[in-house]
Amino acid sequence: MSAKRRAVRIFGREYTVILPSLRDPRMHVAAVLVTLQVLGQTVLGFRLSVAQILICMATGALIEFVVTFFKDSAIMWPASGLLTGNSTAFILRTPGTLHGQWWSTHGIWIFVGVVAISMASKYLIRWRGRHIFNPSNLGLVVAFVALGPKFTEPQDLWWIPPGPWLIVTYAVLVVGGLLIAWELRLLGLELAFMAGFAAFTA
Repeated sequence: MSAKRRAVRIFGREYTVILPSLRDPRMHVAAVLVTLQVLGQTVLGFRLSVAQILICMATGALIEFVVTFFKDSAIMWPASGLLTGNSTAFILRTPGTLHGQWWSTHGIWIFVGVVAISMASKYLIRWRGRHIFNPSNLGLVVAFVALGPKFTEPQDLWWIPPGPWLIVTYAVLVVGGLLIAWELRLLGLELAFMAGFAAFTA
């Protein structure tokens, strides 16, 4: 992935500055997620508040910023942390949050905890220098298993009411996913998965 790099000195120590780049595939994934979140808040009736989304993203960003600052001597745009936070918010729901409660912080510590677990797994569960699990997926699985349906539930896109917005949502998912897979040279793998998924759910 491409990023703009500079360097600054703070108290005599040099820190690499890594700025965001539009060529970074994570920015493209983020664009798809943000589009889906906007649809969820406006027309899809997501039972998720804007505050919950922002706090998830802030938690992921803060953790990544602090870790890279002290571990790698870098001041970095926390693209991965923002993406992990947004991915968590996209799937995780806390029973009791209603659509339209834009600034509700209901269950906020659950959101913060899941993002923190997700980010911790990225740095602690590694093999040959790379994280093994998708961070947000691992955090979500832990939350759903450990806390159960009383405190957590997943967003299920299959339950979007039939209509034009369902078509728009899946168009964003499919087109965005295919473009990102093509960019990462994973198009064959994604097409094989989609074909298998369609065959088993038909």
